[in-house]
Amino acid sequence: MKLYALTIILLSGLWLQAQDFDIYKKEKNSNFEIPPIPKEMTYDEFKILSTNLRMQDMLIGMILPGHVHFKIGEHKTGYYLLGARSLGYGIWGYLSLKDESVLNIVFFDKLNFIDETSTGDKIAAYGSVILIAGSYLYDWIRGRYKLDSKQNKIRYKYAQKRTKLAFSLISTPEKHRYPGLILSYSF
Repeated sequence: MKLYALTIILLSGLWLQAQDFDIYKKEKNSNFEIPPIPKEMTYDEFKILSTNLRMQDMLIGMILPGHVHFKIGEHKTGYYLLGARSLGYGIWGYLSLKDESVLNIVFFDKLNFIDETSTGDKIAAYGSVILIAGSYLYDWIRGRYKLDSKQNKIRYKYAQKRTKLAFSLISTPEKHRYPGLILSYSF
């Protein structure tokens, strides 16, 4: 039990004290640059476009189950992940009440130091580890994929409206006008 409390305190301290760092260098500072916003764009679409997943979100996701999905607006999936990880922690609590440690079952049982562990406790221990680690990885990987997918759909939707095809007269330097076809794209 002390190990779990120490782990939570350590991760909380890292989250509070750590500066956010990125693996990929950003070319612009999005806090000071105001992008051109189409009139039809809703606030939710703008919020999704300006959302970035950073290394700090990985640390928060370790502490708060479903953090990435809640951040990108996928609340139903976030609650499923919260429930799955809570179930995994509940199994850890159940095993600690039986004076069984998940670390002892998962790691030391392989070395045959512990012989009195029941098969049900072994299944519960491995299942809880899979639930906790799997829900974290699913939250991060699928959340990243869903955010990219949502951002691409919004960009595609508004890029379609920026492309225009028009017929007009084209002027030359000699002051001659010719009919022409113009394809324009505004940035």
